[in-house]
Amino acid sequence: MGKTMDRPSSSTTSEALVSAIQQLHVEDVSELIDHHEDHPEEDHTGKGGYLFDSEEDKAALKSQRAQLWSWLKRVGSSLYRDGINLTKISLPVCLFEPRSFLERLTQNFEYLDLLVNAANSTDPVERMKYVVAFACSGLCRQVSFHKPFNPILGETYQSKFSNGVEVYCEQISHHPPISSWQMMDPSGKFMFFGNGNWTAGIKGNHVKGRQTGINCVQFADGSTINYELPGIIVTGVLWGQRSIRYGGEMKFVDDKNGITCDVEVDPQPHQSYISSWFRSKKSLGYKPDLIRGTLRKQAEVVDTCTGNWLHYLEWEKGVNKGKTKCVWDIKHSMLYPCQPVDNPLESDARNRKDVVYLKQGDQTQSQEWKHTLEEQQRHDRKLRKDGGCKESH
Repeated sequence: MGKTMDRPSSSTTSEALVSAIQQLHVEDVSELIDHHEDHPEEDHTGKGGYLFDSEEDKAALKSQRAQLWSWLKRVGSSLYRDGINLTKISLPVCLFEPRSFLERLTQNFEYLDLLVNAANSTDPVERMKYVVAFACSGLCRQVSFHKPFNPILGETYQSKFSNGVEVYCEQISHHPPISSWQMMDPSGKFMFFGNGNWTAGIKGNHVKGRQTGINCVQFADGSTINYELPGIIVTGVLWGQRSIRYGGEMKFVDDKNGITCDVEVDPQPHQSYISSWFRSKKSLGYKPDLIRGTLRKQAEVVDTCTGNWLHYLEWEKGVNKGKTKCVWDIKHSMLYPCQPVDNPLESDARNRKDVVYLKQGDQTQSQEWKHTLEEQQRHDRKLRKDGGCKESH
């Protein structure tokens, strides 16, 4: 970076925060909910990931990075030396989209027909294929330029799909931040439930994160499929090309029927540190954003899948007696938006004052309310601790 940044005093920090909010104002906050996330474009650089390279993205990046640098001066050089846990630090609202993570979470589920098809299938192997496609299709729905607000302990969000499927979300832990959800088919064919513990940290010019926890689909016949999600990395946070990539393994398990599926997302070629200096990943057959998986029943391979987390997923032997191989395709698969319910609980995420003011374009009031709510959470947590609560919520 060229020089070490001094850590400002608390009074200087407060003044700098107010100054940054006043000077670095985003003109149209309604645009913070990204419309381009519906149609990710293919990467032509060979590096992989979703690239924020449109003219609109570049203009937004310029503004956002100015805000990030202002915040970074307050954080100090420890960001580069030690990294920072983003779930435990207060960020300026200029970096947020005007909604909570609980609301954004439901966006993962919008290729709903894949879950309905799984519930309607009587073949456990075919059912697994649809659930794998459902989980992988949700990855591209989380491509976003801005960060959602961290939910407050006890915060809720209720929504409903056009076919009657209901979704209930609640924040059940503050530290670590854990969000819980339950999605129920009105006819009782399936229930999708789980909880997600988001860990994320920033170090240097990139952010790494992962949602750990339960993802379970339960069907009317008593069988269940549990699975894990891959990690995510955002590069180009402060300079250079901004991109979002997924990587890692997804393990799907149906214990009742003895079926598993191991899925790799953006698998990296095997090479030594020395060989990486002389041979590119492309020369070793690397394909950015690749999805590949192996489905087994009683340890015997019964099918394999390939795809791209930004575009499609297909099974070699297909579904529907082999008539359909491509189970999910972003260009042709139908999205089913989840709509918030009328007259929700008072604890609903949309009632948060910081979110309300940010939607109205008032970042100063939003920042003040965000600070107030965070202080209230710390106070409530201290009361629980003083009262003998052993859990660190």
